[in-house]
Amino acid sequence: MLIANTLYKIFAEKTKWFKDAKPKTISRNFIEVDSRINVYDDTIEVFIGKKCFNPVIMDWVNSLVDIRVSWWGNKLLKFTFE
Repeated sequence: MLIANTLYKIFAEKTKWFKDAKPKTISRNFIEVDSRINVYDDTIEVFIGKKCFNPVIMDWVNSLVDIRVSWWGNKLLKFTFE
């Protein structure tokens, strides 16, 4: 629980609207969303359902460099917003 709260706060500091938000608020707005994951030969695709804060998540995801998951065969992690 302590690790999750810390990670939520780190994430919140990266956004201008949620830098002072409590971990529960961050979880409710960003983590508790409808989603699904498909695993392909060279890619892991995360589909994120509609949520009013998707633009914030999209901006953050688009700012990232390619993410490779080393412990899963170095697959590329890709996010798709529905």
